[in-house]
Amino acid sequence: MPGYIQSPNRWTGRKGYRPEAIVIHICDGSYTGAHAWLLNPASKVSAHYIVRKDGCYDQLVKFEDTAWHCGVVVRPTWKLLKPGVNPNLYTLGIEIALRADEPPTQKTIHKVVGLVRYLAGKFEIPIDRDHIIGHREIDAAKTCPGKFIDVDAIVYLATLAEK
Repeated sequence: MPGYIQSPNRWTGRKGYRPEAIVIHICDGSYTGAHAWLLNPASKVSAHYIVRKDGCYDQLVKFEDTAWHCGVVVRPTWKLLKPGVNPNLYTLGIEIALRADEPPTQKTIHKVVGLVRYLAGKFEIPIDRDHIIGHREIDAAKTCPGKFIDVDAIVYLATLAEK
């Protein structure tokens, strides 16, 4: 069972929008440090979920609320971006607690795939590369989710698990 600690870094509600996509992130640090940062008001960042190396996870923002995980839009490549609308309002964020130079464990990927499947089912989000994206597809100045987190593979594994 996941833990739930509400991050102060969120907006209550979604201003009439609903989750339409899932954004995969990497924290580039330890779980303890990333968890503390996502709960720190000074950071002004959050995510709906944070996943550890061992596959355990916590929910930090309720689905009906807006997590602050997308940051600014810089040279986006995501084709479903809504011009003039903050992407936080219509996305869900999953943070993976790893360093950028650290490959994920099987348990981590298994949990991320499970969360993608769960969230996609709950919000009728198609499991494809248009709706499951890496953070750098919104902000090209970022390398997030890093070189070891393969969003294509996450989507592929999530579609396999559906069958």
